[in-house]
Amino acid sequence: MNFRYKNDHMNGPQKPATVIFLYDLPGNLESRTEISSFRRYFNPLMDSGAYKGKFLECVNFYTPFKDEAWLILVGLGKPEDLTEARMIECGALAAGRIRELNLKEGFICLPPVDNWSYAKVMALLVIGARLAIEKLENLKTNPEEMRASHSQRLKNLFFHYLGSKDPMEKPQTIINKADMLAMAQLHARTLTDLPPNVLYPESFAGEAKKLALKYKLRISVWESDKIQLEGAGGIDAVGGGSVHEPNLVILEYDGKPDSTEAPIALVGKGITFDSGGLCLKPADGMAGMKGDMAGAAVVLAVISAAAELGLKQKLVGVMPLAENMTGSRAYRPSDVIKTLSGHTVEVVNTDAEGRLVLADGITVALKYRPSILIDIATLTGACQVALGTQYAGIFSDDKELTESIIETGREVGENFWPLPLAREYEDEIKSEMADFKHMGGRAGGAINAALFLKKFVKSPIPWAHLDIAGVARASKKTPSCPEGSTGFGTRTLLRYIMKNPLA
Repeated sequence: MNFRYKNDHMNGPQKPATVIFLYDLPGNLESRTEISSFRRYFNPLMDSGAYKGKFLECVNFYTPFKDEAWLILVGLGKPEDLTEARMIECGALAAGRIRELNLKEGFICLPPVDNWSYAKVMALLVIGARLAIEKLENLKTNPEEMRASHSQRLKNLFFHYLGSKDPMEKPQTIINKADMLAMAQLHARTLTDLPPNVLYPESFAGEAKKLALKYKLRISVWESDKIQLEGAGGIDAVGGGSVHEPNLVILEYDGKPDSTEAPIALVGKGITFDSGGLCLKPADGMAGMKGDMAGAAVVLAVISAAAELGLKQKLVGVMPLAENMTGSRAYRPSDVIKTLSGHTVEVVNTDAEGRLVLADGITVALKYRPSILIDIATLTGACQVALGTQYAGIFSDDKELTESIIETGREVGENFWPLPLAREYEDEIKSEMADFKHMGGRAGGAINAALFLKKFVKSPIPWAHLDIAGVARASKKTPSCPEGSTGFGTRTLLRYIMKNPLA
């Protein structure tokens, strides 16, 4: 689907469909001179109270006489409640409704938002539209369902500024950048939603190899023998119980080949299926565990997108990949593992496997002497209990990095909340047998996990740990996301790497 920008006079709805956004605000139409030519169509609805402009309130109707076009009204809600995340959902709803009408193209009129540029508004609407329109590939074989899926695809969406003076410079560049954020997120979603018999450590590494070839990235894949030879005991232990041997993928993108600048390192947890190991999960707990590699999917999607955009940045992505299963080589509670860093770790519960592979992944990333190190993982249920399904946790001792990630996330509609690296809890992971245990008690579980990871990070490198356990999967459909993987974190990390303003 193509996105384009238009700036010309629109005297009423354009064929085949036009979207107008309205606020839930009495008298809001009087100040909206740019939509004066549309009022005759929806004033009766507003005056009667049949339509109020509440958030995601949507109505469409066919305009009569010479216009012969669909007019779609999408509610933005109260102006004071409008956020970047909400604007993305409104864009998704608008594009989704055009698709539901089985139209091949449509016009989306940009609404004014106090203290936001029109460029920012357009960028957020583009993200929402792309997320809504692109259907993730599935493995269905019914020809009728396959044809129906393809027949409902839009060809063109035009984002239309209705004012007299064009407020934007290089609008198509703004559209393209925003679109790439969404496409990268869809890439992460696609990987994370694949069944575990299709995506496992070796096949994930194979996907990385294809992308490395496509974008001319430097890639190194550690297979099981190499993992053991190097002494990456965390990955080896976690992956030992599966017929699918563990892998570790290192992907390098050099957008500044003439610079000696240190890279940004991204480490993503890649547990392609988590049974819990010998500390077996209950059946309900295993549902969705194909998505325990969401962090690795985000890292792969971000680096691929950075290469496609040609960003002037150096990046290293490290993805430790394993299946946590119960085979004859499965690791056990009370085992002591020697990690790649040389630290020894006492295993408490085999269902806390993610931090063990991340520990080795972090150690690999440090070999590249990064300027910044960020890890992202579906790490703890405790974080989901603390923050729910709308906020990811961020742990860091670096205030500037923390604030930058939170602000970047807010700008692209992803929410992060800072949680403490509380030294008071360090006793929880002390061990009599090894350098430390890999987990403490149930209380403060997300903090204990972050404190464990910090043991492997060498100061003074700025480091942030992103726990996306609560936000990586959607249990119910929204306009921008079907039930399943969300790809959360992709937009934030890619936008963070961009540095220059999105819009």
